[in-house]
Order: sequence, then C-alpha cells, then structure tokens
Amino acid sequence: MTTAALPKQKAPVTRITAEAVPAQAFADLLNGARLYELWSRFAFHDIRQRFQRSVLGPFWLTISMGTMVAVLGLVFSSLFNQDVAKTLPYISTGIIFWGLLTCCINDGTTVFISAESYIRNLPMPLSVHFYRMMARNIIIWGFNMAIYLVVAVYFNLTLGWNTLLFIPGFILFLINAAWISLAVGVLSTRYRDIPQVIANVLQVVFFLTPIFWSPESLPNRPAFVVLNPFYHLIEIVRAPLMGEVAPLLSWGLCIGIALAGLGFTTWLYRRAHARIAYWV
Repeated sequence: MTTAALPKQKAPVTRITAEAVPAQAFADLLNGARLYELWSRFAFHDIRQRFQRSVLGPFWLTISMGTMVAVLGLVFSSLFNQDVAKTLPYISTGIIFWGLLTCCINDGTTVFISAESYIRNLPMPLSVHFYRMMARNIIIWGFNMAIYLVVAVYFNLTLGWNTLLFIPGFILFLINAAWISLAVGVLSTRYRDIPQVIANVLQVVFFLTPIFWSPESLPNRPAFVVLNPFYHLIEIVRAPLMGEVAPLLSWGLCIGIALAGLGFTTWLYRRAHARIAYWV
C-alpha cells in the first residue's frame, strides 16, 4: 500500500508591524526584569573577572575611595577650619553616591555597545544588559558603603527616625540613575561621540556640585547649586545618613525629574528598541 504524501505545512510567519514595536519595547523591559537570575549572575561574574586572582577583590575600590575621602576630609577641614567630625561624614556620603551615579551613567553609555556579541548572537531581551550594568554598580556601591559605616561608628553619628527616609530617597535616587543610564545608552549607541561628551560634562559637574564642599559655606546659594539636579539627588540620600531631613525642594525636584525622565526614556526606548541591534 502506498500512502499519499501529506502536504507540507508552512511555518507561521511572524510579522513585525509599526503598531507592534512599542509593545515589544515594553515587553523587552518586563521580560528582562524577570530574568533577574541571569543578569545578577552576569553582574557577579563581571566583578569576579575584574578582580580575578586578587586577594581583596572589590575592596580595592573601597580602599581607594576611602583614602580619597580621608585626604579630602582632612584637607578641607583644615582649609576652612571646620570640624572634621562633620566634614568627613559629609564628604564620604557625597563621594559614595556620586560614584554610584556617575558609574551608572558612564557605564550606561556603553551598555549596548559592549554587549554587541550577545545582542547579535543570543536571543535574549536587550534590557538584560542594562539590568546587568545597574546590578554590578549597586553591588560595588554596597562594598563602598563600608566607608560610611566606619565613619559613622568612629565619629558616633547620631541617627534617628530621620534615617529611615534613606529608603525612599535611595529608591528615588536609583530611579533617576536608571532612566538617565538607559537614555544615554540608547543615544550613545546611535551617536558614538556622546560617551566622550558625557564623561567631560560629568567632570565639570563634579566641581559644581556640593560633594566635598557645603553650600552653607557660600554667602548665598548660586543658581548652579539651587538648579543643580545632581545636588538634589545626592541630598535626598545624604541628609538621612547624616541624621538630617532633606529639603522639600530636593524631594520635589527629584520626583519631578523622575516623572519627566521616565516619560522621555519610555518614548525614546519605544522608538529605538528595534534599531539597537543594527546600531551596535
């Protein structure tokens, strides 16, 4: 008996339409967030590779930052005749969070470019590389917070209920750091001059932001302090760790910046998501 050949069934064709692109961008962010085991392991792997065969590992970053904090604290407390018990905690918290913010932004400029081989060869959400970068820098920030703990214990900082404001402040800080990093990541993938521009701008902003100097040392607050979003981002996490309350102006500006930034980054990622694989 002969059996008639069955007709071949065609594989379903997946069509990408312009209307489906925004939904795919949102799905990419959600699917990437769900793969937390993947990008968290990637983040730990990055740190291990960076400090491979090192005895102290990531604590080398803590030691170098702690040395800089100690030197700046002693120098500025001597120059301005300030109490080192107040100057050193102020500088340590400022530099720790400035380091987290700028590392996220600088690493964000190359987050997709450095993952070119993964993007071209592995079917995984693009946002995995963004979450990997954020997780890596938060882990390093955790090591650097040992500096604050040492300073807080040594100088016996008086912490109270105000310190609990650090939790919402840190969440708001990370939200702003995340949308800035993702936005510059998309733009830098398209325009390769942006990483150099951002690196130079951050160097200038560092001196204009009250990181190692206090606005109280100025007769009146100039515009580059009042209108400086980096100052307010640092203030909402630094003030609680100093046992103080950040001004309502700082909270309001950071919330407003977060809402506006999330809206802009959402619009940008929706437009660029389908093109990133061709830009890298």
